[in-house]
Amino acid sequence: MGIVTQSVRTQSKIRGGLDLIFVTVGNDFRAFDRLLKKMDEIAPSIPSEILIQQGYSRYVPRNTKHFDFIPMDQAVEYIRKSELVVSHAGIGTIILCKEYGIPILILPRRKAFGEHMNDHQLEIAKALENKEAELIHVVYGEDQLEESISKILKRQERPVPLQNPGKTNLLKVIKEFIDTVSS
Repeated sequence: MGIVTQSVRTQSKIRGGLDLIFVTVGNDFRAFDRLLKKMDEIAPSIPSEILIQQGYSRYVPRNTKHFDFIPMDQAVEYIRKSELVVSHAGIGTIILCKEYGIPILILPRRKAFGEHMNDHQLEIAKALENKEAELIHVVYGEDQLEESISKILKRQERPVPLQNPGKTNLLKVIKEFIDTVSS
């Protein structure tokens, strides 16, 4: 069982506000150790506190606060308060980040590494490439995480969260994804 944190926010070294990077691997029963190992490795060089939801992963972070699972409302609160979310290509997490105007950095789970049953997350990531204006960033290898995180954290702009989140926005994102994949 991971460590459940009470205080997960620290003063920013970049913007002067509160900084948190929330890392989530979702609820799939397969491990996503590749993401956790790299985030744990680079944590000492990242100027923000990193909090990891490790799920069923086998790797136990040493340099970050972490936990296995939390209730959905708590996960949403971490996302909402984050300056950046680093995630698998889970559509629910992507939609929540978009809804709250939180930048997301996606590293898709891969079938070749035993991280998922197929490569649908790779397809989702490819459909979302070049969406930086919408605060969606994609990397395909864990070796790209540190540089991408640094670039994202240096940006000062953050759009206003959607005014009418919910069903309408969910349907729009899913439709855009389906249109992209079917073309």
